[in-house]
Amino acid sequence: MRILLNALQAGNRSGTGQYCAKLAQWLPAVDPPMELHLLWPDEIAPPPIEGEDRHVHVTAAPASSALRRISLDQWGGVRIARAEGVDLIHYPANIGALIGRFPSVLTVHDLSFFRNPEWFTASRAAYYRWAAARSVLRARRIIADSHATAKDLRERLGVAAERIDVVHLGVDAHFQPAPETAQTAAREALDLPDRFLLYYGTFEPRKNLPRLIEAWDRSASVHGRHLVLAGRTGWKTGPVKDARDRAAHRDWIHLPGFVASADLPVLLSAADAFVWPSLWEGFGLPPLEAMACGVPVLTSNVASLPEVVGDAALAVDPLDLDALTDGIRRIAEDETLRAALRAKGLKRAQSFTWAKTARETAAAYARALAE
Repeated sequence: MRILLNALQAGNRSGTGQYCAKLAQWLPAVDPPMELHLLWPDEIAPPPIEGEDRHVHVTAAPASSALRRISLDQWGGVRIARAEGVDLIHYPANIGALIGRFPSVLTVHDLSFFRNPEWFTASRAAYYRWAAARSVLRARRIIADSHATAKDLRERLGVAAERIDVVHLGVDAHFQPAPETAQTAAREALDLPDRFLLYYGTFEPRKNLPRLIEAWDRSASVHGRHLVLAGRTGWKTGPVKDARDRAAHRDWIHLPGFVASADLPVLLSAADAFVWPSLWEGFGLPPLEAMACGVPVLTSNVASLPEVVGDAALAVDPLDLDALTDGIRRIAEDETLRAALRAKGLKRAQSFTWAKTARETAAAYARALAE
């Protein structure tokens, strides 16, 4: 089969961008082999390709602006697909072509813009709701990151269960425990203390950072761990700044900014625990990446997160400040608990690989082409 993967968001510093890049890397290794055509952002180099003697064709296009990317999504992808004689287009980022007709598979990561539009800017939420609903109708098959997202697709958009393939994401092989020397160097380079709790991800409302800061602050004098909040600045971040300014231990809060994926395993390994009480996720890669690095994880008991972490993380109600405070105190103070979570997390993370994601994605392509 000949597939066009619209990977224009591969340069995006987000889970969606990582998903695009990893599919581009691993789909060529699937058996039986496919002929893979990549619509790829010209500002970054194409990924290393897994597998030998595979047929991969790259069309580089400028996609640094949202307007240009939308234009390529809506017109360029179909035009390239027809010119190159492909059988199917995969749109991996919630929205497909709304103009013209071409066989397609659509990945929907989550429907939080329907569930909680207040977490987004008004224009972004309105566009996502309009475009995603129409994209779902046009696609032959829908890939959902999790059973939680599949349930949302059925209940909120009326998608028939038989049209949905649940395909979990993977953990890159470089996420593994880092040696002590590397951890020490990372702490020195980022001016971090010896003992800290870590969050990383986009700063946006659904990440629940104001409540995380408040819960940590309430217990900081007991457990003595600093709080490191790493990641890129998103939108509606005023409440995060306000929570930090209100914190009694504000001097213990560190903001190192965006950390490249290549450097994350060392930063994760240096942390006493990873704290990620998100309000809603379609999958949730960071907790899984933390577990792969042997780091105890505290996360939420909602949406896809219990499905991803199983019993290998401490899960709490992200809206319950007392429960979150108690969870932070426990994971910071209880070495027996941390050791148990560390062992369980390492084992569980091994079952999530990008090779498996690629195989199951290719199977969804085959089902779409058989319809």
